Amino acid sequence: VPRYEHSTSSFQLFAIPGVSSLTPETTSTFLQQHQSSGSSSISTILSPQAIAASASISVTYLSLLLAFDRPRGRLTIPDAANSLVINQSRVPNAGLGLFLSKSYPEGTVLGTYPGVLRPAEQFYSTKCRMYPQAVGYSWRFSDSKYVLDPTDDEGNIDMYCYGGGDTLSNMAFQTILSFMRVGTELTRINEPPIGAGGCNVSARENLERREVVFTLCRNVVAGEELFLDYGLDYDRSNYAPRPE
Repeated sequence: VPRYEHSTSSFQLFAIPGVSSLTPETTSTFLQQHQSSGSSSISTILSPQAIAASASISVTYLSLLLAFDRPRGRLTIPDAANSLVINQSRVPNAGLGLFLSKSYPEGTVLGTYPGVLRPAEQFYSTKCRMYPQAVGYSWRFSDSKYVLDPTDDEGNIDMYCYGGGDTLSNMAFQTILSFMRVGTELTRINEPPIGAGGCNVSARENLERREVVFTLCRNVVAGEELFLDYGLDYDRSNYAPRPE
């Protein structure tokens, strides 16, 4: 399983700064506090102005979710659903790997790395302390300011990255915003063992767009496993020797 931590009490990861007062829970609490005040208060709460204000708060909150907590990444390889196959890796002790079921030429763009864009310092000091395995799938940008985090709220890889940050945000992205989910196939690309023949995938960062583009760096035939160089700073001390 790839480990993309590159240099090229309960957990909550607040990706949206300072909007806790805008959540639908605020509106619910407000209603409960005024239910005992009589029909006059209820009429005021249910007035067109109050309903419009509540709708505005909800729209604002959803807009902030889409701006800060949405999942990024996409697959651009032709016929991705059939071309990319997750299977047991041929790398010893690597777990799952990613294979091509069809032959593709050098220069084919596989897509961009999936995940929610998070401030690096926040990611390492919160989520990674609770769920250290999340580090292994994150992509840290070379300026060390942000990471792409494709893991779920417990730091594991699912078939899709749904997005989210805190409890309410996670719920929104797994229900009404679930159509925005992105596949996590590219997180399964392993690094080849030393002497295994090298890589067939290259990664290129775009710091302005905060995305990482994966491209085939040579012709790849059907059935080949995809391999990527994890960079100079990656710890390879636990790599198993290649079997004869």
